[in-house]
This record gives sequence, structure tokens and C-alpha cells, in this order.
Amino acid sequence: MSSISDTSTESEYLPEDEEEDEKEIVKTNTNNWLQLENELNENELHRRQYQQKTINIKNRVWSLWCQFCTATNRDTLTLIKEEPPNIKTLCTFFDFILTTRCEYVKSSSTLQTYWNYWVLLRREKVGLSIPAITKDKMVGIRQRLVEKHNLRTEKKTENSILRWEDVFELLKVLWSTGGEAWDPVQLSLILLLAGMSGHRPDALLSLKNANVQVALLPTGRERPHMVLEFKPHKTKRYRGMKKKNPTLGIPEVRSEPCLLLCPQSFLLSLLIRKSAFSHLRITSAAQLYALQVPPEAGSLELRPANPECFLFDITPRTLNTWLKRLGELTGFNLSITSYCLRRGAGEAVNSSCEISEAQQNLLLQHAANSSVYQERYAPDYFPKDFSAVWRGSQPQNKVIRMASGQSRSIDLRRPVDLNEAQAAEADAQPKVQRCKARWEQSRLKVQMAYGAMYKGKGKPLYQKAMKRRNAYHTARQAARREMKAVIRARFNEEQPTDDIIRQVHGLPMKSRKAYKTELVPLEQQRAFSLLFRFAPETERDETEYRAAVIDAVSKVGPSRKRRLQEIHSEGPTPGWVTAALQGKPQVQLARRQCLLCMIYGVRGEPFTRDSSFERHIRRIHNKQIQCPDPACQDMLIGHIDIANHMRYIHGA
Repeated sequence: MSSISDTSTESEYLPEDEEEDEKEIVKTNTNNWLQLENELNENELHRRQYQQKTINIKNRVWSLWCQFCTATNRDTLTLIKEEPPNIKTLCTFFDFILTTRCEYVKSSSTLQTYWNYWVLLRREKVGLSIPAITKDKMVGIRQRLVEKHNLRTEKKTENSILRWEDVFELLKVLWSTGGEAWDPVQLSLILLLAGMSGHRPDALLSLKNANVQVALLPTGRERPHMVLEFKPHKTKRYRGMKKKNPTLGIPEVRSEPCLLLCPQSFLLSLLIRKSAFSHLRITSAAQLYALQVPPEAGSLELRPANPECFLFDITPRTLNTWLKRLGELTGFNLSITSYCLRRGAGEAVNSSCEISEAQQNLLLQHAANSSVYQERYAPDYFPKDFSAVWRGSQPQNKVIRMASGQSRSIDLRRPVDLNEAQAAEADAQPKVQRCKARWEQSRLKVQMAYGAMYKGKGKPLYQKAMKRRNAYHTARQAARREMKAVIRARFNEEQPTDDIIRQVHGLPMKSRKAYKTELVPLEQQRAFSLLFRFAPETERDETEYRAAVIDAVSKVGPSRKRRLQEIHSEGPTPGWVTAALQGKPQVQLARRQCLLCMIYGVRGEPFTRDSSFERHIRRIHNKQIQCPDPACQDMLIGHIDIANHMRYIHGA
């Protein structure tokens, strides 16, 4: 067989009909290509692509520059393209920023960020870079501004990390707490995947069904090995270049003492709850664990249906809100974020002799031979017993691990929520009251002009009122957050002193919980009891136990957002709803209590007035729906039929 030489042209190996087609296409589109070239905007061609967060900050800096130029009666473009830039102008501009935004700019790193974005804007707007001498002068100017405005130069918080024992504490509280807005199944899976792999939250939350699979590998025994495999796609990029991203496999641990740390249990439960294996006719975990690897094959792969469907239905902001709340309920002192899990995984990988430095950089998506881990992810507390090394004695690394972990800060007496008096004190702050007065004034204007708020929707007066309402709620939430931070800081300072004094005087220790949890749903109680149980000894009993755990967890209800979507969906009543009602008598409601919201776990308390109850049914449940009570299952059409059914059949 003859090989194709490097000097051969492509046309020599094209069939004649394809070559003629290409010539015809080129001849037909010649004018189109010329027109396309003439229409191209050279300034837009070389402009780099940025994420939306970067664009928002850039727009904010440009808006501040425009405000500064307006205040000084100068043109924005004329001033920004001065060559070289006027040092006095730059100093005055950044002083203007720090003065007008003093409530938000607290750190010297924020000032550095504003300078970086101003340099970027100058390059984009007028195509000019900053001379080296100007950069050198700006270093001194920034130092002066930091001193003048008393900006913080050290890190705001410690580099807190979450190790596996800390994640275990979080999972215990997660599954033993009711009445929260989170989805226990999704949050548990994210905690384990992030804690083990160290991936960033965006990468995990963007996982699709096509990015995960379960592989069965032959063992020669009764049950094959089960390996959870996932490959995040939306990993960090640099100027469009994506780093190599390996497929990660998490094997199932045989005779695992507690399935609370088993990611396979939560992943399979989530997929079964979403009916992701319906195309394989698999509806229960017992069917999954009955599968075997064919004798002629080396593995059997289970891929979920709907490859483009996202595995999780939450955003990074929602995830951090859930984690912060969960950390407070657990009793941790520092705020818990998704990056605490990444730091914990980084520390585990960095201290392991099984993983090389190159593999660590590959797992954490760091550049080769980089010091990113040491600069940004290394814990603030040195994790080894260096004093034992100096003395030549046996290191007490377990003690140092306890001292450097998050679990040492657990105190269930630490305040979690504000009481009524503290919330009223926060709401009474002058800034909150000013925002409230503006909002009430705008609301009255809309009501006087249109008779009711909803009638003015879309009008300028209505939009102005909505902006003031949002500003009021933002100010009130900020005031409550500050009040809560002050109270927690006061507790951290005063409570240890009080405990010591009571012990010195022989007084008993005060034992109280700062937060009383609501009633845990029955399906969640059953799942937690199985997850927290010791695994059986024999392989067959362990298989049945794992299947029972997965089936129980799959019946735990999702988050509040997903519950609302389930109420409004056209499909049948989900299994996690009917599981808690099977075998029970007909549901009886309190007066003016909504049956649908109560069963789906969206709202349990009754409405205060009949008009509020009827308005809720008309706005939320005005559709054709089957009663979700297994003892009833009547078909209901419209809000009148639904309201009467709740009143006369279920006692509302």
C-alpha cells in the first residue's frame, strides 16, 4: 500500500464529484466571504471573552469612572486616554471610589481589583496599556490610600478546611434536622464528592447525567465491584484553554461500617428518585444489586437516561447558603463554604504518599510545578507535630489533627438565629428605617395613582417602588447579618470565661441548645436510621442492607423549590410523597390548612383567614390534579373543586 507524502495536495485524493462541489461552493460564496470580511469590526475581533461575573465588575468600575468624570466636568474617553495617565487624576479617582463606596470596600485587595479592572478598561476603550513608570508610582499611591481609609491588609477569615470527620458531623446534623429548605440527598452527595475529589462547586453543580456512570467490575464472588465514575466538564479555564481533566472513580468499600460516607448510596438514590434508570426497567436498588457482569465482558456500565439533564438542580449561591446554615446548626464557629471541602481534599492529597505532586495538580486542576496549593489552600494551622520531630519522640499527629480541625469549634449553645428582640433592634437601625420610609412612601404613591399595587405593574412609578422595596429588604438583611455576627462573636468571647468560672466555683455546666429543630419527616427518619446503622458481616446481608438504604433514601423528599415544581407537574404523585402515607387513614387537616402544601412539605401551618386560604388555592393550585392522599385519590378540577375537597373531605 502506498503512503501519502507530505508534499501531496488534498485535491489529488478527493473524488471528482466532491472536488467539483467544492469549486462550485467557493464560486457561489465569493461575494459572501468578501461581504463578511468587510462587515467585521476589528475592535470586537480581538476583544477577549469573559465570564458574566467579570463583566459585571467591569461595568461597575466603568460606571464609577463615568460618575467621577461627571463630578469633575470632564469627558470620560478624553480623560482615560491621556498618555501617560495623570497620577493626580488616578489618585483622586481611587480616593473617590473609597469615599463613595466606603461601606463595601474594606480590604486592600479590593482596591487592587479596582485598579486591575481600570487598566483592563483603558486597554479595551482606547487600546492603550499602562507604562511601567506609572505602575511603579501607583504602588505608592495604593499604599497611601490603604492607610488613609484604614483598609484591611490581612485575610478576612482563616483558611478553614473540612476533613472527613467534619463532613461526618455535618451529615449527622443534616439527616437529623427537619424543616429546612435544603434537599438532604443532593447536599449529602455534594459534600462527599467535593470532599473526596476537591473539585470546585461550579464543576460539580454542572454535572450532567452524561458525566456520571456506575461501572460493575467482575470479582469472582457473589457481587461485582461497584465503582462510581464521574468527569466534571465545566472546569476552570484560562483564556479559553481547558486543562486536562481525568475521569474520577470512587470504588465501593466492602464491609463499610457506616453508609453515611458512601457516595454510591446517595447517587443511586438520587438517580432512582429521578427515574433515571427507567429506560433499563430498573425502579429499585434490589434490581441494581442483582446485576452481574457478563462472562464475556470485562465490565458492565450503567448510564442514566437523559444525558443532557443536570444531576443537581441548585446554584452555587444556593449551595453556599445551605452549607453556611448547616455549619451553624452543627455548631461550627467559622462559616462553611464549598471551598472548605476543596481545602480538606487538597490537604489529604498533599499529605498522602500514594499520590504524587503531579497527580495532585491534575486532581485539583492546578498548573504543573505551581505553588497555588501553598498560597491559597494550605491550612493556617500547621497539621503536623513539629515539636516531636525536634525532640525525636513519637509524633502525636492525631492530637494535632483534632486541634486543627473544625470539630474543635463545635458548640451547640452558640446562637444560630436572632430572637425577636434582637431582630427588632436590627430593624430599628437608622439606615433600615430610612429605606423602609422610602419604600412605604413609594408604595402609597402607587396605590393612590392606580388603586392597588398590582394595577401599576410595568409603570415607572411601580418600578421605582420595587427598587426601593428591594433596597429596604437588602438593608434589613444586612443589618440582621451584622447583628448576628456581633452576637456570635460576643458568645465566643464570653462563654469560655463563664464556663471556666463555673467550674472553678464548682457550679454545674449549663447545657442548652441554641436551636430547636422542627419535626423530621418520617421517610427521612427511616433513611437516617438505616444510614447510621452498622453494616452486616456477610456479603449477602450487606447487599440487602445497601439496597434497603438506597430505596429508603430515594423516598426522601427534595428541596422546597423542587417540591413546588412537583406540585405543578402533570405527572403522577412521586414516590417520596406516597411512601410516608401508605397504610395510613385519610389525612385530616386543621382549619384552613392546605392539603397539597402540607403533604409536599412546602407549608404546614394553616392560613389565618378564609380569604387567604381561597386566594392561595386560586393562585397556586388552580389546575386539574389528583388528590395525593393514597386513601382518597379523587380527581379534582379547578380551584373551587380543590378548595371544597379540602374543606369537606379532609376537614380544612
